[in-house]
Amino acid sequence: MTEHDTTPVPAEDTQAVRDLLAEHVPLALIVDLATPEATSTEILEAEGLPDEAWWEQDQKSSDGGPE
Repeated sequence: MTEHDTTPVPAEDTQAVRDLLAEHVPLALIVDLATPEATSTEILEAEGLPDEAWWEQDQKSSDGGPE
């Protein structure tokens, strides 16, 4: 599929992407993983970064220890 290809994709082929979106994986990351030759800069600019930097959370809170 190319950038301008409007051919519908079967629902079963998009389930993995929908699952990732449901888990709040940024669309820009999904695009980078699915099409490494494409750039996600425009998507990232449109989406922006999340309010909470979940990837920078304190290690203690992620291992079940006291915060």
